[in-house]
Amino acid sequence: MSLIDKVKNLFGLASTDEQPIASTSRPGEPVSVTPTSTTTGPPPAAQVREQVMRFIIGKLRAYQNEPDTAPAGIRLSVLCTNPADEELYRVVLWTNQPGKFEAELSRQLADNYITLPKNWQFTYTFFTDTLPDTTYREGNLGLVVVDRSKPDNAPLLARVTALVGQLEQTEYILDSAQKTTFCIGRGRTTQTASGRVRTNDIVVLNEEDPSYDAAKGAGNGAVSRAHATIRFDPAQKRYVLLVDPGGLPAGGNKTKLIHPDDSIERADIAGMGYPLQNGDQIELGGEVTLFFELL
Repeated sequence: MSLIDKVKNLFGLASTDEQPIASTSRPGEPVSVTPTSTTTGPPPAAQVREQVMRFIIGKLRAYQNEPDTAPAGIRLSVLCTNPADEELYRVVLWTNQPGKFEAELSRQLADNYITLPKNWQFTYTFFTDTLPDTTYREGNLGLVVVDRSKPDNAPLLARVTALVGQLEQTEYILDSAQKTTFCIGRGRTTQTASGRVRTNDIVVLNEEDPSYDAAKGAGNGAVSRAHATIRFDPAQKRYVLLVDPGGLPAGGNKTKLIHPDDSIERADIAGMGYPLQNGDQIELGGEVTLFFELL
């Protein structure tokens, strides 16, 4: 350093670029760098959840202040091209907290003057290849608005029989023109956690039932009294399987689908509709297997 530079430093006249930086570290020690704090937004799941809410609300604005013409339900289709996307949307839809997303959606719809019937239904389905035909579509989301005022097409008939286990009837015929929801469980009736009495349409026999056969129904006890539900989806013109609380892992049980190509699909998400294919096998509790076929 020249004599002139020393004089400048003595009187504080050195430029900013020339002033030495004071260091509190000892010689030979690495200099710690304090990271600059950055402002972060909501978690990704919260951001995507808000986008899904806006998508649904935006498509239902035609029903503002029209409670008498409000749809009977909505079906959300989500295209997930990889497991990470599906896991994200499971968090987005609060799949581990049944009814929470539906309740929050109802609240936000009400805030936008959109009132749906008390018994309105919300279901969602994940797709890995392409989205099916829907009423509305935006990005990887599809929405079907279920309007009861529109005439239904020809009914869809299906049959359910037991491959393993014993049912009350040899076969059950599902007719979408007569009924759209078919409850599956052990015993004809049971009382749910809310106190409501549930009547099963597809009955797995109890040991105390007069027609029970110990050889045929040895595994019937693994089936919950409120295990699953087969529902007809008029928008998609197909039947779907929904797992009820008694058939979920959280309830100490399990349910899965074995498709005709031998692929296995775990049905373990509450509120999700699992599309049923002709020839599917429905395994209940790991012991009873039903056969689903279209007629």
